[in-house]
Amino acid sequence: MRMQPALEILSDNPEERLIVYGSLAPGGPNNFMLARLEGTWIRCAIRGRMGKYRGFKVFKFDPDGDEHQAWLFSSPLLPQKFPDLDDFEGSEYRRILIPAIVNDQEILAYIYEGLYFD
Repeated sequence: MRMQPALEILSDNPEERLIVYGSLAPGGPNNFMLARLEGTWIRCAIRGRMGKYRGFKVFKFDPDGDEHQAWLFSSPLLPQKFPDLDDFEGSEYRRILIPAIVNDQEILAYIYEGLYFD
């Protein structure tokens, strides 16, 4: 896993960024969905509610919610991969743009928000 300096990823291409917080994250059981894409990982912070649904982590964005640590994956190949990821995540998640904090700077990136909590 190659770490990338934050300034290189803060461009205005949110469609090339995905925040991951659960099974898609490095070391997660479903990381294979992203592992073959050329890209970089960096830690980030997001605000909202973290919970579980059917044994998997779910996240609901709330700008006034608690801060949670997550991973930001950046790749110019993500726009082509999103249809596969959308299918993989299924109807229990929706892909939305949210702000994330990377090295004290706010950026926009996609995240799969959970629609249901146990």
